[in-house]
Amino acid sequence: MSVRTKAGNGVEDAAEEARDSTALQWSARLGYGMYGVVYLLLGWLALQVALGERGSDVSKNGAFHQLAEQPLGKGLLWAAVAAFAALIAYELCQLVVGHRDKHGAARAAAAFGTLLRIGVFVLLAFSAAKVALGEPSKSTDSYTAKLMEMPAGPVLVAAVGVAVLGYAVWSVVKGLTDRWRRELDVEGRTGDVGRALTVLARLGYTSRGVAFGVVGCLFIWAALTHNARKSGGLDQAVTELRQAPYGPVLLGIVAAGLACYGLFNIAKVRHLQPKH
Repeated sequence: MSVRTKAGNGVEDAAEEARDSTALQWSARLGYGMYGVVYLLLGWLALQVALGERGSDVSKNGAFHQLAEQPLGKGLLWAAVAAFAALIAYELCQLVVGHRDKHGAARAAAAFGTLLRIGVFVLLAFSAAKVALGEPSKSTDSYTAKLMEMPAGPVLVAAVGVAVLGYAVWSVVKGLTDRWRRELDVEGRTGDVGRALTVLARLGYTSRGVAFGVVGCLFIWAALTHNARKSGGLDQAVTELRQAPYGPVLLGIVAAGLACYGLFNIAKVRHLQPKH
């Protein structure tokens, strides 16, 4: 066995031991719980927009600002940073050793999904830290404008839109095909608990897909019109949904779905299937 092979096996063994440790398993569960809290807040913000009670600030930063306004808000934000950091560590270990039972395209797809989750949790940890530190956040269209100025900028912006749209479709497919079941333990998949989580997951994943589908379309429209202001995150997507025919009703349904997705992730604190 070569030195390189021994080193690789040592890294895999360390990653597997860390992933299977009780401390990291429970830290990951709490991380999913915090992820669920973020989506609960997004659902609440979207509902307020649907009712015409506030402007469109339905974004991860909007959710973290809501968290900051609670008693011990800054402490909660730093707890969120720690929870997402634990999820990042957990998923990195999963990236190293979690897909050894798959081969070829299936393994590549599973690894890509893990990388996407890591990216989401890194973004959430970074956003929570910025809000905790009181740093101003940039709007999505400012980032899009910088991207648009690069060589082949509109193509890059369109590629972002297609990627987000693909993520939206994947979210809907995962929800409606019940692929999320493999993330839960036996109790979370059966009986009254299983039936309740089925409703939450199907509504949650589908609603999240609808919301991100609008986001993806906004990026593609911005690329086609060469106008960065046409792009946007969830806040802009919420505005577009509200302005559609029967917009407030549609947005209210999406808001309820986002809250369902949040509750589903909170349920993972109790029912997450350990990965071995």
